[in-house]
Amino acid sequence: MPEPESSEHGLTLVGIGIIQRADQFLIRVRPEGTVYAGYWEFPGGKCEPGETPEQTTARECLEETGLEVAVRKPRRVIEHVYPHGRVKLFFFDCTPIDLVVEPAAEHGCRWVKAEELRLYRFPEANEVIIEQLVAETDDSSDRDEFD
Repeated sequence: MPEPESSEHGLTLVGIGIIQRADQFLIRVRPEGTVYAGYWEFPGGKCEPGETPEQTTARECLEETGLEVAVRKPRRVIEHVYPHGRVKLFFFDCTPIDLVVEPAAEHGCRWVKAEELRLYRFPEANEVIIEQLVAETDDSSDRDEFD
């Protein structure tokens, strides 16, 4: 993936980690005082100048969850217009480097199964990712039944 600037033509660039452990994904509640406070999200944040979305994803996952992650592969890039601005979201599949370390409680994190993601309120741009994760989980459980 080419290295973008921290904003492209008025877009805010954001790196986001889809952190998976076994059959669960890590989500966190957006803190008070932020846009969409109280909504749930996958950990991530704005790209700093000169930082790639992969670097942003690793940095933000550590800052927001206390977990060091391996950024594995790009999952999807989504451009979305929110009332507060335009964003370009770079979603990456990630795994925790240390499987024993749990996210710190003060970060508002929770491990949930893919099918449970629909029970949480996420900002709109996440809908396609959630549906993709649920579909992939459904596909793998269907294969398990017939293997």
